[in-house]
Amino acid sequence: MVLKMGHKSSQSHSWHKGCLKFKEIVEEKTNNAIQVEIYPSSQLGNQRTMTEACQMGVVDIVLSSPAILVNFVPEIGVFDLPFVFKNYEHVYKTLDTIGMEFSGELEKKGIKLLAIWETGFKRLSNAKREIKELDDLKGLKIRVPQSPVLMSTIKAVGSNPISVAWNECYIALQQGTADGQFNPPSIMIENKIHEVQKYYSNNLTIQYGAEPVILSMKTWNKLSPEFQEIITNAAMVAKDYQRELCQKDDEAALKIMKDSGIIVSEVSEKLLENLMEMTAPVREKYASVELLNRIKELAK
Repeated sequence: MVLKMGHKSSQSHSWHKGCLKFKEIVEEKTNNAIQVEIYPSSQLGNQRTMTEACQMGVVDIVLSSPAILVNFVPEIGVFDLPFVFKNYEHVYKTLDTIGMEFSGELEKKGIKLLAIWETGFKRLSNAKREIKELDDLKGLKIRVPQSPVLMSTIKAVGSNPISVAWNECYIALQQGTADGQFNPPSIMIENKIHEVQKYYSNNLTIQYGAEPVILSMKTWNKLSPEFQEIITNAAMVAKDYQRELCQKDDEAALKIMKDSGIIVSEVSEKLLENLMEMTAPVREKYASVELLNRIKELAK
């Protein structure tokens, strides 16, 4: 059996390296009875197209996102909400417990949730000014994907959301259509975003990027229990490997950004608290109080 595995990033990204680790484990443990073909850089279509193809059984495994999976299970969108997570420890405790609870509902939609990898914390960059207080955010044109949650988030902090497709983000920033965007350092370096930005607020983590790894239920049902277990375990081992790589890549990328002249700074705890309060209505609109409280409890 040959499994097609697709993702949207390049071969240098931690997602691809995680896929290679997954492939290595699956092929070794099944004595090559199952082989994994990896298709990076959206070769099988964009994330939405790949996810829908996975549901239909055309693509076997996809690195998807909460923003797309909300079309199947709305509650999973909680992971895209602003300022939900305190730190990486809090993230992992949440994703590996509450996150995996969404598996049952996704299975009813034809999708098996194998594990949740990551993009990492998405910090704010901009070309205008260093962010020191709330007034510095006012009027900034911030690029966002087509997401009601993120549009609402940017409005809530006093900035202007500009919906721009990712493949047009560099040009939008270069031409001043947008002043800023938010992403981890590794994504910025990989896509040369740092070339058209001057300031990076390293702890202004507007959003965390979760990366659910999904498998078609049509494929899952063809597998023997033994092979099902091998694939599940491989996704989990690769998850830990990918997360560790992702953080290391961000550290290395942040140094490159500093060396290239980007002004990297930290915002005050007071400003973070203010932003938490200002974005509370967004969290309350898009997630249940019960779910938000469960996630908050895991930070303790």
